[in-house]
Amino acid sequence: MRRRSVQDDAVWSAYLERTRDLAEQLLRANDPYDVGLELMGETIEVFTIGDWAGSMYTLWGDLTDWVELKPAEEELAQAEMVRAAREWLALNPRDSDAVGRYFDHWLYDVFGHDQLYLHRGRSQQTE
Repeated sequence: MRRRSVQDDAVWSAYLERTRDLAEQLLRANDPYDVGLELMGETIEVFTIGDWAGSMYTLWGDLTDWVELKPAEEELAQAEMVRAAREWLALNPRDSDAVGRYFDHWLYDVFGHDQLYLHRGRSQQTE
């Protein structure tokens, strides 16, 4: 992973603040699906500079796909979106270990992604 510039750091910090704002909006939203799509969209902009951007994109892709692909489970999927947002707000997004545990839980335990894929973000951070 390339070293981030001062400008990249500023963009990443703004992105982390935006994810917190969107997570708070999601908790109040009548339809969390739309806010979940916004979380995905915001993440595309930081894909090349963010340590956990791929995991964030994958998580919100999984959650919004759940609504789209299993309409009979829409209420359950929306409840899980709220839980994911609440858990994101409860952690320090600059604590790499806490963020790693968050994504391990959601992507590996909940959605069953390959665990090796999930740990790519951690190994990239140490390069």
